[in-house]
Amino acid sequence: MRTYPIPFNEEARLRSLLAVPGLTEGNQAVFEAICEATRKLLDCPIAHISIVEDDTQWYKSVVGIDLERMPKENSFCTYTIMSDAPLVVPDLSKDPRFKRHSMVAEGGPGARYYAGVPLVLSSGHRLGSLCALDLVAHEKPSDQQMAVLAELGKAVVAAFEATPPKPVEKTEDEAVKAGFIALIGHELRTPLTILFGSLRLLEASGGGGTNEKLISSARKSVEHLKSLIETIIVFSDATTGELQLNEQSSELDALLQEMADLRLPGADGELKSITVDKASMPQSALIDSDQIRLALNALVLNAINHGGQEITLNAFRDLEGNLEIQVSDDGNLGDHVELEKLYEPFVVGGSFNHKDTRGGLGLGLPLTRKLVELHGGDFEVRADPDRTTAIIRLPAWRAEVLQKTES
Repeated sequence: MRTYPIPFNEEARLRSLLAVPGLTEGNQAVFEAICEATRKLLDCPIAHISIVEDDTQWYKSVVGIDLERMPKENSFCTYTIMSDAPLVVPDLSKDPRFKRHSMVAEGGPGARYYAGVPLVLSSGHRLGSLCALDLVAHEKPSDQQMAVLAELGKAVVAAFEATPPKPVEKTEDEAVKAGFIALIGHELRTPLTILFGSLRLLEASGGGGTNEKLISSARKSVEHLKSLIETIIVFSDATTGELQLNEQSSELDALLQEMADLRLPGADGELKSITVDKASMPQSALIDSDQIRLALNALVLNAINHGGQEITLNAFRDLEGNLEIQVSDDGNLGDHVELEKLYEPFVVGGSFNHKDTRGGLGLGLPLTRKLVELHGGDFEVRADPDRTTAIIRLPAWRAEVLQKTES
């Protein structure tokens, strides 16, 4: 699987990167001087200014080693650009995120120490990093050293954006705002749609008594909406299309059981059966539980609306140690559904004319994919003749980082 996270606003970030006037592969003395200052500041033999593009990373300047353009799988800076905060790893071989990394593991160059700051453009997007590397572990740098490194990073951005010499105007990317709002808007509307369907079913039952489970599910749907709004306010920025992770140790059993408690009617008005398979389920994982809950909610609600009668949730470690969370139903995708189209934003099985995918899939897929990629994972849909399975696959370290605490 992929070994690096993808920013939620990746498309907008790349557009902003391409618009930087001083971004060419030709080296300049000012950038080399900044790299020299960086490696002296952190007492490292290597320093560089990286530019993280779609599939590759290249270097505006490198001192201490010869580096060519490389795939993002070999990059540490793909993690650095995930937030505005510095990334410091005193010993890469002891960090669960990087111990299997090709630059760290046996057979590679043996990188051990990394300290870098993201390069934040005036648009708010991050195009790369200024960082230092060593082949031996270090103690954590002081706050003063990191403050100086941050200022050097600002100098790099100023040099990029000062060509031509007039100031770079900060403009709003309307496509980013529209896409972000539309993508999130689907999740804002879905709980209300489910709530409306539940209430209609209650009304239709008339004097037959109050169905407590339906009322409970309706209440949980409203609570989900309230929680989602708060999450968006705290962890998102609509001007850049950015969404950040709030990573915490999360109990997988409780998370999946919460999804299973959504006993709600589907589009046909019938209640669906949701079960949790607890066999081999890891105890916990380091994730943003709100964002994974959003992803699972989209998959479960689509399965309720369009899937088969029986829906199963499970989580386990695959043969490579990666964490898989699956939402499976006994429905099947219709012949009209093009699997490769299911991952594209705002496309439902290849065309807006097909609102019913008959396998539990709909507009929640683009959001689900982005949230999973934000965690450094992969999202996949497996379509069999008598079953449809949506798979959230997260990197092994998200479960391993908590193993010592659990044991």
